[in-house]
Amino acid sequence: HHDAEIIRHMRPTLSEMGVYDGCALMEFKTKKEIVYLLNKESVCTYEMDDTPPFPVNQGALDIAIEIALLLNCQIVDEIHIARKQYLDGSIPTGFQRTAIVGINGYVDIPDKRIRVRQLSIEEDACREVTDKGHTITYRTDRLGMPLIEVVTEPDFESPEQAALGVKTIGRLLRATGKVRRGIGAVRQDVNVSIDGGTRVEIKGVPRYQLIAALTETEAMRQKALLDLKNDLLRGGLTKENVSPEQKDITEDLKNTRSEILAGAIEKGLRIRGIKISGIEGLLNRRTQPGRTFANEISGRARVIACLDHIPNVFHTDHYPDYSGNHIDLKRIRNAFRMRDKETVVVVWGPEADTITACNEIRARVLEAFDGVPNETRQHLQDGLTDFERILPGADRMYPDTDHPPLRITPARVDAIRASLPQRTREVEERFRSYGLFEDTIEYLALSKHVRLIDSFFEGSADMKLVGRLLGQTKRSLERQGYDMSVIDNAAWAGIVNGCDERRIQSKYFEEILASVAKRPDQPLPDLLNRFIAQPEAVVARKTAARPDNPATSVEKGPAPKRARP
Repeated sequence: HHDAEIIRHMRPTLSEMGVYDGCALMEFKTKKEIVYLLNKESVCTYEMDDTPPFPVNQGALDIAIEIALLLNCQIVDEIHIARKQYLDGSIPTGFQRTAIVGINGYVDIPDKRIRVRQLSIEEDACREVTDKGHTITYRTDRLGMPLIEVVTEPDFESPEQAALGVKTIGRLLRATGKVRRGIGAVRQDVNVSIDGGTRVEIKGVPRYQLIAALTETEAMRQKALLDLKNDLLRGGLTKENVSPEQKDITEDLKNTRSEILAGAIEKGLRIRGIKISGIEGLLNRRTQPGRTFANEISGRARVIACLDHIPNVFHTDHYPDYSGNHIDLKRIRNAFRMRDKETVVVVWGPEADTITACNEIRARVLEAFDGVPNETRQHLQDGLTDFERILPGADRMYPDTDHPPLRITPARVDAIRASLPQRTREVEERFRSYGLFEDTIEYLALSKHVRLIDSFFEGSADMKLVGRLLGQTKRSLERQGYDMSVIDNAAWAGIVNGCDERRIQSKYFEEILASVAKRPDQPLPDLLNRFIAQPEAVVARKTAARPDNPATSVEKGPAPKRARP
C-alpha cells in the first residue's frame, strides 16, 4: 500500500576536487526514471527531500560508540557528517549521510588479529521493489534508519578467514542486543583482490555462510581475467589495433528464424552489431563455473544499457543453435565483411540502448587488456557474481553543509564504556565452564537469556536441563515457526525449576514448551503435572502384561535425582 508517488531523475555533481566520480557517471548513463512509493505512516518531508535534515539521533550515536568500543576503536573527538553520492536512486537526495565514529580498532579470530579501519554511522537507503528497463521503483519505509558500517583492513588471507571474521563481528554486534537481526538486517560488502588484480566489491551479501564460496569464486575469476590479459599481450594484440566497428543490422536479419530476434523486430526494436578485430575466441573463455567472458559483456549491457531481458547478447564465437542460424551468421558476416580473428556481438532493443550497449561492450573488451576492472558485483543465488556498477571512489565524498560538527566528550565515552556488554567469546567460555552442551553454547551466548542462565548456575540448577530446554528444544520449536519470545524470563525460571523438581523426562520438553508458547497465560504447575512419569508407568504396565515378557514387576515413580558434579 502507498499513498503517493514521486518521480525523480538523478545527475552527477562535481566533487570537492572538481571531478566526477566514475560510478556516478555510469549511473547517469542508464537514464533511469526513479519512482518512490510513499506511505503516509512511514514518510515525512525528509524522505521526499523537501526539508533540511534533522539532528543526528543521539541514541543511535551512543549505540555506535558502544559498538566501536567493543571493536577496540579510538573514538573521534568530533563527528563530521559527510555526503556519499549514490545515483542509483536508492536515496532521494542522491547522497547518503555518513559519519566516522571510531578508528584503528581490531577484532580477534583464532590465530589472527583483524584490524578495523573505521566504524561509521549512516542512514539506511530505500528498499528496491522493481527494476525493469529504464524504470526503478523504491519504497521509502526503511530510509533514514540508523545504520552501522564496520570496515576492516585487508587482513583476511583466505575465504574461510573472511567468513569467520564477519561471523565474529556479527556475533559481537548481536551481543549488544541493540541491532536488528535476520536476513537483510545485516549486509556484507566483501572486497576481494589477488596478486596482480584490483579490488572488486561483492555487494550486499546477506549471510556470512555465503562469503567463503563467493570469495573463492571471485579469486578464480580474477585469475582467469589475468590469464586472459597475458594471452592477449603475448599474441601481440593492443588496444589500438582492436578497431571496433558497429552498425544497425536490423534489415539484414529481417527474415531471421530466431524467435528472440524476430520478436524484437515485431515489437519495433532494432538489432545492432559491433565487430571487434583480433579477439576471436575471447568471449568463450571461462571466467566462473559455467560462465564465460560473454557474461562479462552481457552484464554491462544489462545494467548500463538497461537491456535486462536475458539473453541480451549473441556473438559469433558461439552463436545460438536454432533452425536457420547458419543463414543469420552468413548475413552478419556479410554485413560486417568479417575476416579471420574477428568477432561480432549482436544486441537488440530500443535504438539508443543498442548504441549504449555496443559502446559498453567495446569498453569492456578494451578493459581486458588491463586485467581486472574495478567493479561492484552482485551475488547470485548459485554462488556466482554479475556486474552491478563501476566501483565508486573517493570522488563521491564531500562534506555535508547542513550539519555542524558534533563534539563527543570524554565523559560521554567513559559512561558508555562503563556499561559495555560482555563480548560473546567471554560468555561462551563461561557457559562452557557451566557444563552446557557444546552445540547450544553459541546459540545461548547470543540469546537474550544470558543473565537468566547465569542465575540458574548460581542457584545450582541442573545445567544439562537448562541446555536442553533453552538451547535444543527452544531452537527446534523456533525452526518450526513457534514464537518463543512470548515466554519471558520468569516463565523460563518456572519451567526449568518445575521440570527439575518433577523429574520430567526430556522427551516431553517440546510438548511442554509448545503448549506454553501457544498459551503463555495458562497455569504452569497444572501443565507440568501432566508429565510426571505417569505415561511411562502406563506403557510399562502394558508391556508387563504381554505373555512373552518375562518381567514380573514394574518400577514406578521418578528416578532419583542425580547430584550435580
